[in-house]
Amino acid sequence: MTTDRPVIREIITKAVCGRGTYKYQRSIDLEVPVGQKTIQVLGNFVSNAALDESTVAAQTRQGKTVRVKGHYDVHVWYAYDQDTKAAKTTVTFIEYIPIQTYGGESISNIKAFAEIIQKPRCRKAYVKVLEDKTVIRVEIEQELAAEVTGLTKLKVGLVPAAATTVSPIMGKELLPPQKQPAAEYILSTPNYYLDLKCEEDLPEEDDEDYEQY
Repeated sequence: MTTDRPVIREIITKAVCGRGTYKYQRSIDLEVPVGQKTIQVLGNFVSNAALDESTVAAQTRQGKTVRVKGHYDVHVWYAYDQDTKAAKTTVTFIEYIPIQTYGGESISNIKAFAEIIQKPRCRKAYVKVLEDKTVIRVEIEQELAAEVTGLTKLKVGLVPAAATTVSPIMGKELLPPQKQPAAEYILSTPNYYLDLKCEEDLPEEDDEDYEQY
């Protein structure tokens, strides 16, 4: 008695156990030196974005997360009191990316990988007066992605290979057509008579037989 149901077996293999993306916004304050007044932001730029490390964080209320640490530089060009100046600050950040699992649970050798999907960019930059100082507030937006890999246990179905038979095919070998000499081809043409004459055998133009020919 045979059955088409596959045999289920458990295997241990390295696989991606989960992935996730996270877009966040944060505000960065660049302090303006005391004495600078009538400040106006002329431009801004974010550079040197990079990730320093990524690790699997402990279980939280949001589920599994990947802890990502990185940095980038914020540049601001502004005008004050009929003069201009450029300010720069380096921002170090730590973000937690929620991971969506795919059903399999990693049992060992867990590793996390992260990347920058959208580089940090400035959404808005403006002057803000606080209680004891004046700052240029820059709103930054960035998107990160992470995945978790590890040795995981999976169940797979084994289906036996179907039996195949090969029957010989008998036939005649096909050969390309052979070229024949022109003379042989002419002689083998049926129902045609060709009167071949040399130039010496042709009548002269003033001869009576020329028109008949």
